[in-house]
Amino acid sequence: MLGALIAIALLVVKPTWGIPALFIIRPLVDTQWEHPLVLGLKLTEIVSVLVPMIVLSRAAFSGDQRSSLRSLPMRGMWLWWTVDVASFSAMIAYSSGAMDGLNVFFRHVNGLAGFYMVQAYMSEDDADTRRFVWSLVLAGLFPVGTGMVEAITGHHWNTTYGEDGVVRGIGLYHDAITIRYYALQTIMGLLLLCSLYVARRRLLQAAAMVYGLAALVVIQQAYSKAGATIVAAWALLWPTLRRKYRQLAALCAAALVVGAWYGTQVMSAVGFIFKREIGALEGTSTVNHAFAGRWYLWQDMLGEWQSFGILAKTFGAGHVATGAHNDYIQILFHGGLVALSVYGLLLSLTLVRIVKNLRAERGVFQSAALLAFVMWVVDTIGLVPSAYSGYQWFVWGIIGLSFRKVADGAANRAVAAVPGRQAAPRIYIAGAAEPGGLMP
Repeated sequence: MLGALIAIALLVVKPTWGIPALFIIRPLVDTQWEHPLVLGLKLTEIVSVLVPMIVLSRAAFSGDQRSSLRSLPMRGMWLWWTVDVASFSAMIAYSSGAMDGLNVFFRHVNGLAGFYMVQAYMSEDDADTRRFVWSLVLAGLFPVGTGMVEAITGHHWNTTYGEDGVVRGIGLYHDAITIRYYALQTIMGLLLLCSLYVARRRLLQAAAMVYGLAALVVIQQAYSKAGATIVAAWALLWPTLRRKYRQLAALCAAALVVGAWYGTQVMSAVGFIFKREIGALEGTSTVNHAFAGRWYLWQDMLGEWQSFGILAKTFGAGHVATGAHNDYIQILFHGGLVALSVYGLLLSLTLVRIVKNLRAERGVFQSAALLAFVMWVVDTIGLVPSAYSGYQWFVWGIIGLSFRKVADGAANRAVAAVPGRQAAPRIYIAGAAEPGGLMP
């Protein structure tokens, strides 16, 4: 709680320090998921409400062009999505109660908060970006550390079961997705750190490799199909996008060696995680048993949606569906076909922008944006990532940072292309007639 108060205070007075502080403290905050603090609200819920209120208020009243909403990439699309979220949240508040409506609204609006705050405050100066990257790395110390304690000792703070009764390593969190996405966030931070800031520091590179392997162990102990899929996709995409073909060849060679020596054990571990899916493909079990039995839930929810009237199908059912285990079904219940269309358009335009940026330049942040997008899309199938505020800060923050870095690069090249002009540094004049005493 003390860490959360410090991070919130920093966010108010100095966002360039407050945002990294939020990322570092969030894994600790999320351990309080079952402990009401004020008016029945948990600390994780309080933080998830205060952060969008603070950063979006700053955006609305900011006099600085860079932190203004006018400079937000994909501003129009995010505006439509936010208006739609506000509309169907109001319907839920009317039908199910004010607290349910506010719950849904703040869950979804944290995507905009994450997208806005990272690109607005962590992209202008390289020192700010470095601080943000380090915050991703440092944020993983607690979840990865507790996950490794579980893996080594067999002690579990919370006991949840996967398929066939296996105990999943989830640390002090509510479910496996939380510790797993923190482990993936850690890996992303390490990729950015090693690519940008410690490329020639061998000791730090070695430490980062050990840290990354520990994060992989945590993901494996969570027995997550989505986690395994995302790790495999990242392992292929990152060296390919970065044109590190030697690394890709070495990775493939290592996989072949491991497969040759430990093929049975590896296939047993992989087959265990995807046991139901493999059985459905082989015909030894039905497709309804795939995805940890989520097919039954999806069928029931879609059957319920079919029974709705035309207005509920179009604009939303008016009740909470955060337990849908599918982001698209969740949005369909919350906001109907209209919201699902807007959400699909938001994802489509985001992917188009990412691919366009990659075609122009395969930089570190452009590549990271695609990895984050892949992570999001994989999780939308069996989970509801738009209901997790910390998850949204990470994924949409990386994507927003990428877009702003590309826009800044284009602006600098445009200035440099004008004869006799060059991009000038900001010069602050003391004693200017501004309320802060300084004027750029």
